[in-house]
Amino acid sequence: MKNFINGYWPTLIIPSYKFLINKKQDPMFKKFLNNLLGNEEENKKNESAPYSAGVPANQNAEEEHDEDDYEDDETEQYQFDPVTQHGKHYDPQDFEAAANNLYDQYLDGEDEPLSQQDKNNLKREAYRKVYMDWNGHDFDQLAKFEMAHSLELTGFVTSGFDQVKEEGNALYEPIHGISLYDYAAIAHGMTQGIAETDLLNAFGIDSAVWGEVNLLWPERMKEDPTYGIMAKYGEYFATAGQHPKLAGLTPGIGSGSTNSNLEKLKTDRYFYEELCGARTAAYEYGLDGAQWIVDNYGINLGDFQAVAMDWMTQQNQDFNSESIRHYMDYQEEKRKEYAQKFANEQGGNVADDIEF
Repeated sequence: MKNFINGYWPTLIIPSYKFLINKKQDPMFKKFLNNLLGNEEENKKNESAPYSAGVPANQNAEEEHDEDDYEDDETEQYQFDPVTQHGKHYDPQDFEAAANNLYDQYLDGEDEPLSQQDKNNLKREAYRKVYMDWNGHDFDQLAKFEMAHSLELTGFVTSGFDQVKEEGNALYEPIHGISLYDYAAIAHGMTQGIAETDLLNAFGIDSAVWGEVNLLWPERMKEDPTYGIMAKYGEYFATAGQHPKLAGLTPGIGSGSTNSNLEKLKTDRYFYEELCGARTAAYEYGLDGAQWIVDNYGINLGDFQAVAMDWMTQQNQDFNSESIRHYMDYQEEKRKEYAQKFANEQGGNVADDIEF
């Protein structure tokens, strides 16, 4: 289990916007990224010929307003469906039709044959343009829309948006009677210090069966090109403490059920980012970052990862680029502070002896 956690879980807690930014095989995403980061000048250099995305059939942008009822367009707030992230001022079917129509225009504007990947990129660009034109050119809202539809648009699942369909999917079938939810609960229990024999007895399996289960579920994660199993595992892990078969089992030292630091980690984003920065710095200086947090704050790896999943889910669902940059900068600031602390404890920064 230790190898599984160290080998796979860090992928889960990387915020989804970073994952999207790293999708460098999509050159058209560069425009969206430039907008997200405020690089307007870069976009102006790459402006292509204009295409018309139309307007929502239900949008009343052209209606006349009484002077007393008029509000500045810039302050107008659209309402969005919390699941689909579509604007409530139009029919999603109309959106699909407009996006596909724009996609056809893009195809007609191409002089050379396109690969399937190029076609996929053009279709995603059409969806982005229509969505922006119909929803007030809000890039943060576009990010939420893309995450809510990431499986459809990119082929990958985004944590925090329930796009995983387990029923009828062979990859989600229980292994030796252990479902993905059960597997996450056993993993969570082990990070809590619950004795392995107690855990396995509670789930009705022996160590030999557990050895196969612990091998095959990670293998399925590697086989899943959508990363859906990994995302679902993260969601289950975050709530695994509620699994009925864990009831009555005794956690070991460091489970932190009454740990004030753990409670602070759940509610104080700055404290969470600080410990993330400290953990990263610890690993950079050859220390076990997870153990350092246990030793100094009494928060074990399982609790820390569960809180990380909660923060990531909240961030994805309430995406705000300014907030993300703010917390990224704060975490980096703390990483540097702790790096200096660890360097001092080890007799100076390793870079101090390097001459250029």
